[in-house]
Amino acid sequence: MLGVVVAGAAAVAPPVAASNSTGRLQQELDAMVRDVGVPGALLTVTGRTAVTLRSGTGDVRTGRPVPSNGLVRIGSTTKAFVATVVLQLVGEGRVRLDAPVEEYLPGVVRGRGGDGRTITVRQLLQHTSGLPDPGPLLPHGREWADQRFRHHDRDELIHGALALEPAPGPWSYTNTGYLLLGKLIEQVTGTPSWRDEVQHRIVRPLGLRHTYSPDPRAYRIRGPHPRGYIKAPGLVDVTEQDTSHMDAAGDMISTPAEIDRFFGALLRGRLLRPAELAEMRHMVPAGGAVDQYGLGLELNHLSCGDLVGHAGQMHGYSMLAGVLVDRSGRPGSALALAVTTEPADMNDFQRVMRVAETALCSPSSSATL
Repeated sequence: MLGVVVAGAAAVAPPVAASNSTGRLQQELDAMVRDVGVPGALLTVTGRTAVTLRSGTGDVRTGRPVPSNGLVRIGSTTKAFVATVVLQLVGEGRVRLDAPVEEYLPGVVRGRGGDGRTITVRQLLQHTSGLPDPGPLLPHGREWADQRFRHHDRDELIHGALALEPAPGPWSYTNTGYLLLGKLIEQVTGTPSWRDEVQHRIVRPLGLRHTYSPDPRAYRIRGPHPRGYIKAPGLVDVTEQDTSHMDAAGDMISTPAEIDRFFGALLRGRLLRPAELAEMRHMVPAGGAVDQYGLGLELNHLSCGDLVGHAGQMHGYSMLAGVLVDRSGRPGSALALAVTTEPADMNDFQRVMRVAETALCSPSSSATL
């Protein structure tokens, strides 16, 4: 597979020769970095060729370039890994999608925010459980940055969230459901941590050498990586942090190329049997930055098809990732775009989506060269 690595305008490393379509994509990436005001961006598109681009700086203090295909915190893209493990357990007959959560976690889901006797595993995966998110229990902005090495107990987060009012509407995105799914994986498999099952079932079989869920107290990212920032206001470096507040809802680390490999394998049936993959891809209307949501998979419409995967935000980093699925349902090129801060609003997110549109849908798309 051919590879092209191009450094963005703000990077120190000189660009290598690239095709016209790759040059157009680089321009779009550079413009997004400028318009949204993110320090740096990394993009990998994997089709008949692999294209890896970068833009901006990997460290606003030193001005060093973004490491090509560097490691980043992938945030809620973690949910697709966790959901895949749960669907594998479904395929093995160890979990039933429409069974109540109570069957696997007796007495755990009880509170004002929800009842595990009436909430199913499917609803946890799909964000249709009505469970409140633990976000209101956590600090935000500069306060979070100042406390980012504070450790959070998963059970305390779940218990605290259940004391809140239920989430409104038929679909409401909540990290609580995935904190519970991590706990469910451990209960069903007898494994000390859901992380072990992700490694055993997905990471090792796919050869994802740089993909891992860190010890929350490890703080650092191991390997070349860009620094991550929050706007508090002004850029505050939060690269090192305790990730226990995310756990199975979003604490993993990877590279754009390995996220491409994961979603490509998943959507092509290498990780799940057809029945379970079909369940995962069955979508319901969602909201906000997500057009439709399946079982740990998001769908966003592009002009040439749908981007099916999962985005992620983690303090300091954001990711847009998935596979282009054409109108016939056939998977094509994979894309993973990471930026080193969080989009401020929907306008910023749509500006990030324009890069995906250029990468996957332009007539001479880099993904199909």
